[in-house]
Amino acid sequence: MSIAAIWLAWSGPLHFLGGALTAGGGALFRAWAIRNRNRLDAGAQALELVQIIQRREQITLASYERAAAYEMDARARAHIAADTLQDVHAEAIGARLRCHDLEMRFRLPLTDFPPFPAFPFREMLPTTEADAPQTTGAAAAAAAEPGVTSAHG
Repeated sequence: MSIAAIWLAWSGPLHFLGGALTAGGGALFRAWAIRNRNRLDAGAQALELVQIIQRREQITLASYERAAAYEMDARARAHIAADTLQDVHAEAIGARLRCHDLEMRFRLPLTDFPPFPAFPFREMLPTTEADAPQTTGAAAAAAAEPGVTSAHG
């Protein structure tokens, strides 16, 4: 038998078998490529989500830092204002005493000044509810309405 005769006899089944193997291999490669692409897509989505979360965290952290800076600035200004008010309060009391001293030296009637409010004028507000003083019952009612006294004392 010659090679041409063998080729003619077996070429159809060999082509079919080669095509089937190539098609099966191609399908397996395609499935592997799709699975790999899906895994890469999931990884890319995860990285994108991580980047979004990091940006949000940076924005939140910057916001907290700004809020803390504003609070520290407000507290510093309140302390400066309280110091200034304390100085003004002390000077006003000193001026009142000097005025009374001069009036007594010259035997003039003493000027009746209106009373000064108590100093400090108000306390600094607590920063959190945990720092706030806890009052209950009659003490809370008295604090809420200064003119009202407790029935118990």
